[in-house]
Amino acid sequence: MVHSYFKRHKDFTPKIDNAPHSDLGISVVLPSYNEPNLWQSLETLMQCHKPECAVEVLVVVNYPADSPSDIEQNAQHCIELVRKADQIFNNKRFKFIPLKAFNLPKKHAGVGLARKTGMDQAAWRLLGSQSEMKIIACFDADATCSKNYLVEIEKLWKENPKTEACSIKYEHPVEGNNFEQKIYDGIAQYELHLRYYMWAGRYIGHPHSYQTVGSSMACSAEAYLRFGGMNKNKAGEDFYFLQKIIPHGQFKELYTTTVYPSPRVSDRVPFGTGRAMTKHLETDSTTYYTYNFESFISLKYFLEISPLTLFKAKNKDINNLLSSLPTPLRDFLTRNDFANAINEINANTSSPKNFNKRFYLWFDAFKMLKYLNFANEQHFDKQPITNEAQTLARLLGIITTDSPVSTKSLLTIYRQLDTAPPPIIFSNYNNCY
Repeated sequence: MVHSYFKRHKDFTPKIDNAPHSDLGISVVLPSYNEPNLWQSLETLMQCHKPECAVEVLVVVNYPADSPSDIEQNAQHCIELVRKADQIFNNKRFKFIPLKAFNLPKKHAGVGLARKTGMDQAAWRLLGSQSEMKIIACFDADATCSKNYLVEIEKLWKENPKTEACSIKYEHPVEGNNFEQKIYDGIAQYELHLRYYMWAGRYIGHPHSYQTVGSSMACSAEAYLRFGGMNKNKAGEDFYFLQKIIPHGQFKELYTTTVYPSPRVSDRVPFGTGRAMTKHLETDSTTYYTYNFESFISLKYFLEISPLTLFKAKNKDINNLLSSLPTPLRDFLTRNDFANAINEINANTSSPKNFNKRFYLWFDAFKMLKYLNFANEQHFDKQPITNEAQTLARLLGIITTDSPVSTKSLLTIYRQLDTAPPPIIFSNYNNCY
């Protein structure tokens, strides 16, 4: 029986002739566009410890319509590399499969469409497997990983079979000889920004604050299909995809293995890691600026009080709350029709628990991001990441010094939170694996 997802997406067609292994349990999806380092990623997956289930690595070799000849030639080369990897490995339970996604419409061509192409195929093939486990893991064609990457993903789902999706621990390389020093310095600051952003969200009590890095996430095929699949966004596709799943409660964090994304520059996407590195190199500044911590603090009281006081609240109560809020947040909420949103939530909820869930479906991670952008454009000045990350680290209790701490030292401290949470109770974050 064909899943309703594929009935809705009538343009979907299976692209792989051979039937999946009967025990296929993990499908790893790698988008590859004009990729010079694909072999490195294929090799790191070859060297992984093998899980009990069968594995397929689907490499989506893609490029937009009217691409120059050198990009087309690179695509053919990548196809050959994938076939070479499969021949070398020669294992029926561990297959490397190239997927051609050539001449994509320019309007949509990008990492989102490439991931969607591969993940749709992965879901289709996993549905044809007899394995109880059906997992889609997202990777990148310039990333590497720990040797236990596959077995730890399998273990997570074996021990937590209701898991719908997970983020996987990641660490960008911040030293070495493969890139110039400015790139290593830049990626250390950018990763610190990502970690600061997530932990600041947790500090203020937002329940949807998780890492959403495209090269280090996985989901069940069932959840992928039920939540509408991957989007076609040219950037931020990982954030928007996972934020469809996270609010529903079956999301995990996998800390027992590590993905190592590349810190390289890129002009392929309007934002994200590669674009951040490009901007960093284009400026004379050596400092990465992030959201002012005060813009997070202005949310803390609002998130603490709203779910408690707004259930069945009247317009007068809503307006009283609005008037008590800091100007940046009050302006943002007013522009986003806050009062009507709360009235609508109340009209569709019969208990505080349901109100709380619907409230965070409205003031979700995307709306929090929009608020922070608004506040830091209109009311606050962005600050050097080391300053704000150190301020938060003191509040989390993971450092005690007031003396300046280097970027790399701060990053090391924040990375340690992946295995040793700070001495602060986050009631919504007790499902770390």
